[in-house]
Amino acid sequence: MAKIKKAQMEIMGLTIVIVIIIIAVLFVIRFAFNKEPIETKKGYSQTELATNMINAFLETTSNCNELSMKRLLQDCAAGKNIICSNKNSCDYVGEEAKKIFEETIEKWNIDYRFKVFYDEKNVLLRLSGCNQGDKSCPNSCPGNKKSKKFVIPSASRNLFVTLDICD
Repeated sequence: MAKIKKAQMEIMGLTIVIVIIIIAVLFVIRFAFNKEPIETKKGYSQTELATNMINAFLETTSNCNELSMKRLLQDCAAGKNIICSNKNSCDYVGEEAKKIFEETIEKWNIDYRFKVFYDEKNVLLRLSGCNQGDKSCPNSCPGNKKSKKFVIPSASRNLFVTLDICD
């Protein structure tokens, strides 16, 4: 009778150990293979950042006759008739964009590429999160990117504004 009770206790101990091992394996599987939603969230956040940043930039009211950046870009495309602080609209928007991006995205240590253009050969403005004088600074993101493009109608033809958030 004592041998039977001892055997039952050993079986019960083995059962508890097996249950603990199964629970541990389930936790490992749950957390080790559940990394995709984090990457999905990161991609979504980068896309939203690009969208919100361009939208905020275009709607920003400048110190140049209280005109929006969007309106100044339209003038830049139409012939640079507006003068702001002794600069034409293109130069003024370029300087203001540089300040805005330096105070936001660059402070957050996010690599980006910002461009205003008609087509790839006619770029009006190009900014980057890396040093422009650096030869290793490519015009496009070196790896993956999340991108947003806005279209601004102008008198002559459409302008495109893109912001790439680099991984």
